[in-house]
Formats: sequence, C-alpha cells, structure tokens
Amino acid sequence: MKLRRLKRLLNNTGYYLSNCDEYLAIGSEMVHNLISLDVKTLNITFALDTFRKGRESIRNEELLFIWDTLHELVKSGLIHKILDGRDEIENPLPVFTVEDGVLIESVTDAYGWPNIDDNGVMMYNKTHFPTKEQAIERGLKDCESGKEFVLENIECLEKELAEARSRLREYEEKIENLKTLLSNE
Repeated sequence: MKLRRLKRLLNNTGYYLSNCDEYLAIGSEMVHNLISLDVKTLNITFALDTFRKGRESIRNEELLFIWDTLHELVKSGLIHKILDGRDEIENPLPVFTVEDGVLIESVTDAYGWPNIDDNGVMMYNKTHFPTKEQAIERGLKDCESGKEFVLENIECLEKELAEARSRLREYEEKIENLKTLLSNE
C-alpha cells in the first residue's frame, strides 16, 4: 500500500496509517483502527460508531476530514492506486521481519515505531529489525515459544484423553456388570 502517499492526501495527519492485510487502519496509540477501510469491499467504518450512524458519530474535525477524503478516494476509484502498490522511498533503509517462520525483507525511511515499511506495515520494535540476523533471532525465539506452547497443549490434551479413556473403561465395566445381573435373572 502506498500509505505515505495517502498520508500526504490526508494533510500529513498525525494519525497513524497501517496496512493490516484485510483493512487499512487509521488510528492512534490507543486505538489503531479509529477509521478502517476494508480492502475488498472498500467499506469505511469508524470504531466508535456505536449506533451505526457513520459520519454523524465523528466529533473530531481531523477524523471528519479523513472520513470524507477516504470516501472521495473510493468514489473516484483513486483508492486502488493507493491499495495496489508500494511506497517509493528516496533513501531506503532495509528492514527485516519474520512472519510464520519466513524471513521478509522490505524497506523503510526510518526505523522503529510508529513507522511503516514500503507496503504500509506498521513496524514495531520487537518485530522489525535493521539486520537479517536480528530478525532471524527474534523469529527463532517466537517459533520456540510457539513450539513450547503446543507441547504444553499436547500434554494437557493427552492427560484429558487418558482421563476420558479411564471414564470410558469405568462405564464399560458398569455396563458389563448390569448385563450380567440382567442375564442372571
């Protein structure tokens, strides 16, 4: 996503823009998706719109401007130029992350949060790194934690399964005892 371009269209808003795969989020430190744009349906929503009133529920002038601008971009079709593509960065810095065990390389203009890479993905200090080695080390740590969680889960499930089998044997014994009593009569 070309979120740097969109940020300029939004008068360099102080709100954070980020590519969340299924939606584009515009938000703050407290609420990352105050305004969301579904990338498939192009539906725009406001997170604090409890009564589904749309634009009427927004009380902040800057958020109203963002809401209106997004609707104009959708109506004109220009939103596709933003959603389809990557930002062009003049002095690109390499940035690395690991997702699902896969090393991903992208570029950015500045490291650390709340910056984004050239595809609009928010870069967090514990997920995006300036070197491959740092990203791989973090990816290994995350995968090892995931493995440990799954092993603990398997251990719990095996214990539950053993207990269920034990209860099954008890019921089978009771059934046999009752059948024996029935046949003796």
